[in-house]
Amino acid sequence: MLHRVRFLLALMLIGIMLVASFGSLTLAQDATEEADVVEIEGSDSGAAAELSGTITISFQGNDTQTWESMCAAYQELHPAVSCVVELRPGEGYQEFIRAQFAGGDPTFSLVNANVVADLINDKAFLDMSAYLDKVSPYTGNPWRDDMDEAALGNMRNPLTGELPVLNLETVQVLWFYNKDAFAKAGILEDAEAVAATEANQPTWEQFLNWCDALKTAGYTPVAIAGDYDSFWAGAFGWIARMYADQYTRDEAEIVRCQPGDYCFREGVDDQWVYDPTDPFNDDNTDITFNPVRKMIALRDGVQSVSGPAWRAMYENFKAFSDRCAPDGWIGTKDAYPLFLTQKAAIRLDGAWLLSQFEKNIQSLAEGTYYTAAEEGAPTPTPSADDQAATVFEIGSFNNPSMEGPEVDSPARTIEVNIGFWGVPKKDQAQNDLEMDFLMFVTSPEGYGLYLQNRLDANNPNGGVNGPPAVRNAQLPEDLAARFAGLRLIGNTEKDTAGSYRSRGVNDFQPSVREWVDLAQQYFTNEITLDQFLEGYQQSLTNNFDGILEHSNITPEDLEDPTKKPVNQ
Repeated sequence: MLHRVRFLLALMLIGIMLVASFGSLTLAQDATEEADVVEIEGSDSGAAAELSGTITISFQGNDTQTWESMCAAYQELHPAVSCVVELRPGEGYQEFIRAQFAGGDPTFSLVNANVVADLINDKAFLDMSAYLDKVSPYTGNPWRDDMDEAALGNMRNPLTGELPVLNLETVQVLWFYNKDAFAKAGILEDAEAVAATEANQPTWEQFLNWCDALKTAGYTPVAIAGDYDSFWAGAFGWIARMYADQYTRDEAEIVRCQPGDYCFREGVDDQWVYDPTDPFNDDNTDITFNPVRKMIALRDGVQSVSGPAWRAMYENFKAFSDRCAPDGWIGTKDAYPLFLTQKAAIRLDGAWLLSQFEKNIQSLAEGTYYTAAEEGAPTPTPSADDQAATVFEIGSFNNPSMEGPEVDSPARTIEVNIGFWGVPKKDQAQNDLEMDFLMFVTSPEGYGLYLQNRLDANNPNGGVNGPPAVRNAQLPEDLAARFAGLRLIGNTEKDTAGSYRSRGVNDFQPSVREWVDLAQQYFTNEITLDQFLEGYQQSLTNNFDGILEHSNITPEDLEDPTKKPVNQ
């Protein structure tokens, strides 16, 4: 239970506790100020002062202000280092990373590695756990002590302890709503009654009824996009993953590590007992899943996408498409302006909206909103609706919980530390330089500067995802209070029993694309539910060999699931 307590406290209280300890954002420095470098006797902090080389930051996004400020501060400490900011758009980002690796040594130092999970599995990224005990020259502490213990534990491989990516912000996905719209639709009192409950979680049918009432009142119920990116990595992709979890929790017994398996952990897996009422029951600190057993279950149809559970789930998804989504939503790229201009009443988003909402409305009204999607694009003349956009009061609720005989447990959400900062493996000196930069970023001074720029009202691409996992860094009091008001219902963004097949399998792109195409045809009434389910099942069968290779599992591995896959 201790890990759960630590995680809950980290997510709910870290913002308030840090503000209470230090007041407002006092640790943030101007980019022109030098952070104190702590000299530690017997450490290599003196050597760090002589660092030289190039650091290239190639994260996905447009926030050049923050990273140029971070680079300037780091270069002031290390004049022989060149720090270059080369951020990339979301479109084509995965291909950019793959092309760099295919060409030999990647030129970038830091990327968001979660879009290339297979490269993480291939050990293409540096295992940062080797640096956890190294003394940071910026704090005088072992680097592990500069980050929240529970967050750090969630980043590491439970079997090997490897740390291939760094996640420094906590995020929760939830549904935001316009209180004025809910009042006009006559459902605000109902939503506030739900908010007064421990989980702040309506039922799925209650949610659909809210959509009906909003439509009757003249609103588009939910602002959601329907293009490929939304189905794979965006809002509808979240929905597919989060709700597949509701229907597959009971499959844990099929694919968990069994006694004699290479992954079986004495004292952990032999103690685990299935409890769907406990949202933390399948955390990796309590149970280990065997990827080979998953592939065997997928191959043999034991874990299918065409049975009663999948049928019930997609009947609910079709009701969402018909009753909640915008008319003609399939294929649309960006629905957020519908929410900002109060045409749509509900928005599925991350808690980062709490730090960006007012700024997004301002940028829409000024005609600068669309430059956030493509930095450097001409600033358009805002429409009359956009110019009239004003701030309104928002509320939030957690994932509506589907109900029925096929449901295993209440709905959970994506509730996890994110960032997924990865460093490609290079020579030792280059990796040491890149890790020194990360130690600077995770110091109070470095992360304070990061927060200062991310929360700058004049930074059109700023904002934070949630409470920081960096110790002795803090958010402004009002924002910390907003984050602290969120309710935890459990995390699905982890290795679970069955949601790996929720939208294709394991992000294998051919299977993802075929699922997107089938789902979009189903939602637009081009195919029936039976045709969708049959087509999706056939797609996974047809792509099985590619899925295996993508997952670093060979056909020979399937002959004996007790043995570790030869490529892992």
